[in-house]
Amino acid sequence: MTLKHINDIVSVCAGHGVETAIISPGSRSAPITLAFNAHTSIDVKVIADERSAAFIATGIAQQQKKPVVLVCTSGSAVLNYVPAIAEAYYQEIPVIVISADRPPEWVNQYDGQTIQQSGILGKHILASYDYPIDDGHADTHWHGNRIVNEALIKAMSFPQGPVHINVPLREPFYPSEAKQIKFDKARIIKYTAPDTRLIPSLINELESEWSQYESMAIVIGQHDQDDELSSAIEEFCKRTGTVVINDVIGNQHLIPNAIQHHDAFLQPKIQNTLLELKPDLVISIGKSLISKNLKVFFRENPPKAHWHISQSDRINDIFKQLTRSIYLEPKHFFNSFKPASGDASFGKKWTEIEAKAKSVTSEYLMKCPFGEFKAITNCIEALPENSQLHLANSMAVRYANFIGLNKKLEVFSNRGTSGIDGSNGTAVGAALSQNKMVTLITGDMAFFYDRNAFWHPYEPSKLRVVILNNHGGGIFRMIKGPQDQPDYDKLFETDQPLTAENTARDYNFEYLSCTDLGGLTNALKGFYQPSEGPKVIEVFSDSKQNTEIFEAFKKAIIA
Repeated sequence: MTLKHINDIVSVCAGHGVETAIISPGSRSAPITLAFNAHTSIDVKVIADERSAAFIATGIAQQQKKPVVLVCTSGSAVLNYVPAIAEAYYQEIPVIVISADRPPEWVNQYDGQTIQQSGILGKHILASYDYPIDDGHADTHWHGNRIVNEALIKAMSFPQGPVHINVPLREPFYPSEAKQIKFDKARIIKYTAPDTRLIPSLINELESEWSQYESMAIVIGQHDQDDELSSAIEEFCKRTGTVVINDVIGNQHLIPNAIQHHDAFLQPKIQNTLLELKPDLVISIGKSLISKNLKVFFRENPPKAHWHISQSDRINDIFKQLTRSIYLEPKHFFNSFKPASGDASFGKKWTEIEAKAKSVTSEYLMKCPFGEFKAITNCIEALPENSQLHLANSMAVRYANFIGLNKKLEVFSNRGTSGIDGSNGTAVGAALSQNKMVTLITGDMAFFYDRNAFWHPYEPSKLRVVILNNHGGGIFRMIKGPQDQPDYDKLFETDQPLTAENTARDYNFEYLSCTDLGGLTNALKGFYQPSEGPKVIEVFSDSKQNTEIFEAFKKAIIA
């Protein structure tokens, strides 16, 4: 039996620039696995747990800015990809899912490892394809080649994202020992993306509309670090007097006068006293925003207009006031659009309240008792320049958004779906795919939930993990609603007695722990020194005291 049509999948992936394939072992997927492993241009990593494999692949694709292939066997294996694929969909990260399947005639016949895999990833992929079973006809090979080319093009076009190729296979599918896997030259269909730019007529239209407004603000949601974009926004703001509001995952925190403490001073209790901060026009870029306070402020005090700039045809109406969706790379927009200046006094109002919030935050964190808030502050201060900071969901990413950043760091977080699953895996993928130091700051629930991200033979020596262990889901104490319920401890806190020491030993991590500031300071001294494997610091604190510290901080900001 020839498996040329399977080998062609690999050739087309390599032809489109795929460098990495993450394999989870299985029998039905053997021909696909063997073919990827035989190709000299593709690095194959084997991760047993499909859920962790998918998050690691997402982390690698995020760093490489190229598609990464995921391969699994038939049956429930592909369902384990769903959390990471949903994350990749909303973060617009190109991941190519290739699932082996039983032949179609055996579906729903109670045969082993046989489920309905066609279209199984639902609406969280850009496209789903059923690869043809090889019947020896020339058109079958042509059809399969076209499908893989189309899948790669779809994944890499904007908005980027995951695609799924389901590959049914009949036995026999193991090559004989003497049979060597050969790759014939495959047809690679090149795709030329449209050249999008601001045409003169649109510039005139935007300038005319701009002239109707007096106060403007740029809001930056989740976005890659981009020095060209930062420079373009900085020059645009100097020229026009526009305010820049940057969430910590926006990665534009080094723009002069960027507002970073908006989550602290835009608290619901005082929003009605801050109406002078409402702009006439909001220009947004990036994807999700962490700050609920910012979203509520603009939803309840809507600007006159909202323009969203992105290379996507998705309508991002986050403030319920969208008036323009402009399909363009943001840095091209800010370099090309040169309107008249706005109200300089408006920007001064934002920078004055930002300076106050920054000062109060700094003073409070120096004096407050030791807990998660102070610990994460000291960990961020210790981060090496030009390194990566990965923030798990729940409190880690929220604390960081209150604190702000003042050094050159790349910040990542799984804010596509904002789940706790996969934070370890995404950070591991980042550490395995580039040479920068990667620090993951996470909570105990997120860390233990995703322990299988470390269950593989690869040792990311530049991975550092800080675990904020309060022995439960402490975030629910800080959310209005759960904490007022009579069965709060049972239903929300998720009391758990584990520490990370045994996990660190299992996976050959260097382990340190602390319960106070002196212990954390000592642990951080050699934390970023070179090592053969990863390192972890576990910071123990009390959940109730963390809540008290954080509530006192919020009161201090608005006092």
